[in-house]
Amino acid sequence: MSTLPAPQKRRFVSIVGLSDERRIPRLGRIRLGHVNYNTQSEKTNPEEDPFFHVPEEVERVYGTKTPTELDIMFPVNDRGVVFAQAYEYYGGGKRLLCSGDGRQAMRWDAKKLTMQPTECPCNLLGDGCKQRAHLLVMLPKVRQTGVYQIDTSSVMSIININSYLHMLAPDDNPDSGLLGYFAMVPMKLRRVPRDIFPKGYHRKSYPLELVLEATEDEIRDLRARKDEVLAQTRKWVVQLPEQQNPEQDAGAIVTIDEKDPGTVATELPGGPLQNNGTAGIAPDPPSVQPVTAQEPTPSAPTPSDPATPTTPPLASPAEASHGAPPDATAAKAPACVTPLRTDRMTPAQRSRILSKTRKVSIPDQAVDDVTASFTKKQASDLINQVDAGNFSAFDRREQRDVPLPAAS
Repeated sequence: MSTLPAPQKRRFVSIVGLSDERRIPRLGRIRLGHVNYNTQSEKTNPEEDPFFHVPEEVERVYGTKTPTELDIMFPVNDRGVVFAQAYEYYGGGKRLLCSGDGRQAMRWDAKKLTMQPTECPCNLLGDGCKQRAHLLVMLPKVRQTGVYQIDTSSVMSIININSYLHMLAPDDNPDSGLLGYFAMVPMKLRRVPRDIFPKGYHRKSYPLELVLEATEDEIRDLRARKDEVLAQTRKWVVQLPEQQNPEQDAGAIVTIDEKDPGTVATELPGGPLQNNGTAGIAPDPPSVQPVTAQEPTPSAPTPSDPATPTTPPLASPAEASHGAPPDATAAKAPACVTPLRTDRMTPAQRSRILSKTRKVSIPDQAVDDVTASFTKKQASDLINQVDAGNFSAFDRREQRDVPLPAAS
């Protein structure tokens, strides 16, 4: 009787340089505010919030949709990976068209269909191009199998986080820092209120801040673990952040439909805080709730089915600060609907604006058409613009085309 040969053990079961690579996936986004989108004027108005907008799995752990503090760790000891920063320009689409460091940039060339080097900054800085940073953090209390992405364009947030990482482990001499490294170190990420005065006007901001809550003994223990942690994380590869036009981020949109002012969106998902109005962001608006109906006036028909509100109405977008045309104002809203904002522009603010617009021959009626539904804050923003000689809010074009300069 013949016997079967013993099975041979496979000789090769791994690939050098590939089988030992460990990739850390990106699990989702955490946003720092929301963006109001007006379907009538097709303009957006970003608004910063004092808390984090977190995914459902984070909400379940922290017990709230709006935490102001998160427990975080950085997966690797490379600041360029966990906190990438650049000047970024997207134009009107989703795709990143140009990215630079202030000296050199890579810009999309439509003729060559590739990214080409060019000088940085260029004339687009402040006109659609601005600083952006992408923070990648692990949330150990939620999931330790991936990272969450937090995008910010706040100069204060970028400086705060860079400074704290430098304190822990300077790039040029890590051992001279408090720990000598920052990977897998338990820290807190907080939204901390700050008073700022842009162009002399006061407002609240909520930049990001890192905090290491550790005693002297705990710091000593962390330093002792440095070699072990770095050896463990050195082979980890973190999935790159998603670079997406924040104006095209559907998860950051609150829809306000002026074509039917009886309803506004009530969900407040967070979003990056940018300043460029763009059309067509939210083709599928989220669920809506009715706004309180007023008593009808002779100049407007009575709604057939007035509703009772279940939540306070949202703020209307700052259309004029993004170049809204005079025919896209709140004058189109029926008089029987409660205004979305009650803190209206003051007569003193109107006079200040008129004192500037009259010098450049803009008719008072054109100013009133644009500012008819303005709040005090929107009027203050417009005053800042006209004081700086920027009268684009009264341009009658729907949106302004900014051509990309030819790559050098």
